[in-house]
Amino acid sequence: MMTGIEFWGLDLGVMAFLIVGAAVAGFIDALCGGGGLISIPVLLTAGFSPAQAIAANKLQGAVGALASTHYYAGKGVLDKRRLWALLPPALLGGGLGTLAIQFVGNRFMSYALPVMLILMAAYFAFSKQIKDEPRTAKMGVAAFSFTVVPLIGFYDGFFGPGAGTFYLAAVTMLLGMSLTAGMAYSRVLNLASNLVSLAIFIYLGKMVWLAGILMTVGEVAGVYLGSHLVYKNGAKLVKPLVVVACVAMALKYLFWGN
Repeated sequence: MMTGIEFWGLDLGVMAFLIVGAAVAGFIDALCGGGGLISIPVLLTAGFSPAQAIAANKLQGAVGALASTHYYAGKGVLDKRRLWALLPPALLGGGLGTLAIQFVGNRFMSYALPVMLILMAAYFAFSKQIKDEPRTAKMGVAAFSFTVVPLIGFYDGFFGPGAGTFYLAAVTMLLGMSLTAGMAYSRVLNLASNLVSLAIFIYLGKMVWLAGILMTVGEVAGVYLGSHLVYKNGAKLVKPLVVVACVAMALKYLFWGN
């Protein structure tokens, strides 16, 4: 991976490794969420500390989610009134979660996360309600925005891996969205909680800008390709990939830690 050629203090081989790894993560993020399973280990392997890796991943994730949001907005999938109801609680939850981690740590989440991911994988694998047609909502948008959204936003700021997949499951199960629409809204909500978390990491001085920018370049490329595949293929592509991503993340945290 090392070439001996450096730019701005970073080896050229490491730079290429970061971009390619982020492109793969962005592709997975756009398809089913869970790109952090790839991007954070990539940053750690490149020699960055856990705090630096999380901060760079927040920049990468925020810009990637913005790119995905831009794509779906152009397809007319998103409703502005619904977004105005859902976004503020996601911002609030993400901010509170990021602040909380500074005081209490999040090690225990490594043990709770695999259980949540396995349950989600089972739901996506066996539920007959996961499809590309909207269904009757089980909750109103107002109730959903004041309960479920800030909880997932808090988790995203506090820990992060799989947050996009949790958003996807929530909007399809509780708001009755089709899987394609759910993917679009999950990316916007992920953007909101990522942005506020990113702002806090920058304020605390934990951002490694060059690594974050390189990861962002790869992320955007992967996200646009993945978003296009989701829009064209819908549930037949997303459903199995969500199951695979959830199981992979669960196994990673069970056997290799975070």
